[in-house]
Amino acid sequence: MKKNWKYSLLLIAAVFALAMGVFFLFYRFDNKYTARGDQAIQGILYVPDDDSVHYLAREWEYYPDVLLTPQEIKEQKEDYYSRYVSIGEYGGMDMGDKNKSPFGSGTYRMTLVLPEKEKQYAIGLTEIFSAYKLYINGELMGQMGNPDPDNYQEQIQNRVFTFEGKETAEIVIAVTDKHSVSSGIQYVPVLASPFKVNIIRGLSLMIAVVFMAFTFFVLIFSVYMYMRTKKVEFGLFALLCICVLGYGSYPILHSFVAVKVQPCYGMEALFYYLMFAGVMLVQQKILGGEERIPEILAGVAVAAGVMVFVAEMLCSRAQSATGLYLISKLTEILKWAAAGYLLFRSVKEIKQKYSNVLLVGIVVYAASLAADRIWRLYEPIIGGWFTEIGAVVLVASVGLTLWMEIANAYRFQLTYREYSRQMEQKLQIQKQNYEELTEKVDEISRMRHDMRHHLRTIMSYTQQGKYQEMMEYLQEYASVITEEEKRICYCRNMAVDAVIHFYAGELREKGIPFECDMMLPQNIGISDTDLCKIYGNLLENAVDAVKDLLPENKPYVKMLTKVKNKKLLIEISNPYSNEIQRREKVFYSTKHEGFGIGTASVAEVVQRMGGYVVFNTEEGIFKVNIFLPVKTVQ
Repeated sequence: MKKNWKYSLLLIAAVFALAMGVFFLFYRFDNKYTARGDQAIQGILYVPDDDSVHYLAREWEYYPDVLLTPQEIKEQKEDYYSRYVSIGEYGGMDMGDKNKSPFGSGTYRMTLVLPEKEKQYAIGLTEIFSAYKLYINGELMGQMGNPDPDNYQEQIQNRVFTFEGKETAEIVIAVTDKHSVSSGIQYVPVLASPFKVNIIRGLSLMIAVVFMAFTFFVLIFSVYMYMRTKKVEFGLFALLCICVLGYGSYPILHSFVAVKVQPCYGMEALFYYLMFAGVMLVQQKILGGEERIPEILAGVAVAAGVMVFVAEMLCSRAQSATGLYLISKLTEILKWAAAGYLLFRSVKEIKQKYSNVLLVGIVVYAASLAADRIWRLYEPIIGGWFTEIGAVVLVASVGLTLWMEIANAYRFQLTYREYSRQMEQKLQIQKQNYEELTEKVDEISRMRHDMRHHLRTIMSYTQQGKYQEMMEYLQEYASVITEEEKRICYCRNMAVDAVIHFYAGELREKGIPFECDMMLPQNIGISDTDLCKIYGNLLENAVDAVKDLLPENKPYVKMLTKVKNKKLLIEISNPYSNEIQRREKVFYSTKHEGFGIGTASVAEVVQRMGGYVVFNTEEGIFKVNIFLPVKTVQ
């Protein structure tokens, strides 16, 4: 038990450290807040005469509680209170004051000092909550919804606006929100040439599309496996994939479609919490156990998701930000509680198969929560958020575990099928030996019955002195007995001899020549079971390869066995017609999908005995050479 705990702690520490290192790289190199480029100082940004990208994250000039046009700012700026804010610094219009309403209006302004030569620029705006107008150089460049409080209409969409400018340019964004948990500009705008802005947007969108397409195919496969196996875990994983699709679809949806805040964002949050419930239930099915705790916690996660959904639907009625901050804290506690339980359960069941795979996914998710708290100023340029990446890895670990279960079940099925086939062969060999034994018993009975007639004949010749005729009669009788009792004995090992007789009989029935040169001693220090595995599998493959060959192809099977210098040599060769497929040292089966079990079984026995096996195909001949060390020869 101590070893298991030490292994678990070592694995947790290693994975957590590695995950935090990866998240730090994301924070450092895929972060709009830490990206290279100048930032605004007191609302003024100097844009050099190059093709650089600027992420407008810091020190916007902000006018709270008012919607202003550029003309109003120019003429009445002294009449309005303003301050400098960074994007993401506050969660809403309350500006950190929990007693103030999180909703309202505000105006953002930034002045750009541009090169003297006129150039074309683009500004990318991501999900401004929840209606806005964009002015550049005093002109209305575009809007989403209607931010006028008296005629308010919310609308969310990722947009790119282009403009031409030189010397100075003024950007003004007038925003109103009445229905979102987060208000105003919460995501960093990007300023660059139209080509670069669209490249960044396109790469981010492409990653999202590839991820969603992959998840969709995994969903289809999960549904298919559930219909085939009727296993509950596959059904739960299919639902988990649906939640991932629901949660991760927003980058694609918001890039092409203008939507309202609700119910879209409420559904996004609901799917996020349903993912936790799904992961807990799938983990319970994989690891087993009769505990009710996972079901209870899954129910709590579902209830939390519904609570957040309802809260977001009704948040427009909030008079202060206190309730929204409280919900945020409670959901944060739920995330850590879910991660803690999943971690505890995986460590507890570390002895079980695949629990370490689940443990890795859970630790990565826990690391994503820690990274989200440590590096708060993070917004991905083209990748995903920390918690999104952690959730994806967590779901992927569950999917990988199920896939490993499928692979293991498939291998078990093939092994069981091979075991059943070998048992059937043993029964056929035993049946054949029984039939031969029965025939011999019947022969002996007939011979005993006929013996008295032969004795009378011999006595008659003796009494009459016809010794020459008696000798001729005895020679004829002896030749008949010899012919009837004639039976090939391939080797002194009775088990191997029975196996060879079985396949030799199949070849004889089809008229296929079988050449056998056997010098196998009775005791060579190798168990009869291993020898029968080797001879049985190789002869079966040989018979299968030649039984359907046409006569003009001259089918045959040759087998040589001898002991020399304390080495057992086994060589079997036969022609073949079907294409032989192999990958390195492993052969694909011609009887079923997947790898051949017979050749793998032979290779396993030979390797275990300290020998080696060589499979060769040349000019339509398949040849197997086996060399095994022997201990004693009798």
